[in-house]
Amino acid sequence: MKKLLYVRNGPYVVNPSLYNLQEIGFCKALASKGISADIIYYAPENKNEIIYKDDNAVIRILWRKGYKFFRTGLYPSLLKKSFVNEYDMIITTEYSQIMSLLWTYFKPKVVLYNGPYYNLFKIPFCEKVYDTLFVKAINKRVDKTFTKSTKAQAYLEKKGFCNVSTLGVGLNNEIFEAESETVPPHIQKIINHIKDTKNILYVGSLDERKNFSFLIRVFKLVLKREKNIKLIVVGKGKKGYVNKCLSAVGDDIAKNIIIYDKVENRYLKEIYINSNAFVLPSKKEIFGMVLLEAMYFGVPAITSDNGGSSTLIENADNGFIIKEFDEVLWSETILNVIENKQLSQMISNNAELTIKNNFTWNSIVDKFLSEISNIER
Repeated sequence: MKKLLYVRNGPYVVNPSLYNLQEIGFCKALASKGISADIIYYAPENKNEIIYKDDNAVIRILWRKGYKFFRTGLYPSLLKKSFVNEYDMIITTEYSQIMSLLWTYFKPKVVLYNGPYYNLFKIPFCEKVYDTLFVKAINKRVDKTFTKSTKAQAYLEKKGFCNVSTLGVGLNNEIFEAESETVPPHIQKIINHIKDTKNILYVGSLDERKNFSFLIRVFKLVLKREKNIKLIVVGKGKKGYVNKCLSAVGDDIAKNIIIYDKVENRYLKEIYINSNAFVLPSKKEIFGMVLLEAMYFGVPAITSDNGGSSTLIENADNGFIIKEFDEVLWSETILNVIENKQLSQMISNNAELTIKNNFTWNSIVDKFLSEISNIER
């Protein structure tokens, strides 16, 4: 294989400077093995952007206009032999995107890479209709199906998909291992605020799917025993919702909750390495790149049972998975991690090794290439 097309079918604009985009990390790992790649991202206007080039491989982002129908992206202008047949293989994302079927009507081998393990259709009934119309065809026509989590694998197999393997998701660690650059004042302010202070870190959007209101209530219980601890929040949500969550616990609690709207991805390292524990209480989480990041830096993670945690974490060995949304249980687990230095160090060491040994993009791509070797013949 010399050239691959990686298509993020969903019709959403992404920002590479703010997020550790999975497609870019994956393709950079491919490039290290001499495989060039183009990545399709939804955009308001068409443009091509070279993001990596060496003597052996090139990576381009092809920003492309498409049509948005609910959560589905359609790119009819790309469905041409003259374009598609330039590639040896196509990675298409999500079984619930109709483009995942349309790509299979061309010459290249097609690999499905699916993340969700729950219904993403805005109208729940649409899932059954879509499955009835398209699942058999997609399952028959794709050459291999990978999932991002063990939960996603079980979800697809229940629908009748076969030849499914859990690939996982990798961390693009080069962004964190690059030579240190001058930390801007607004980031330094955060570091100064949390350094040498007991704190719990949360990174993500502030909404009900992420269970932010539950997190605030858990922190209220933690604060009863650890009077000087801080909850550091990196993310943003609707102002009315956030204010409602904070007002529900009162000013005495809220003054210990520090919220930063956004931190550019390359500066998150400084936040992680100064944190005592990481919490992710999401009701649903396709994977959760922040789990990878926190564990990579050895921050003990306390998380709900979701896509990423089910794939990354062995409970009480390299992190904690709490399946019930019980405020007392969560607060006691957080306090145990913070107060028990021996436990915290063990979790930290094991978490770091888990990611560095098995969940960098180089590791994921090695597994990918090994598994597709049969279908390339």
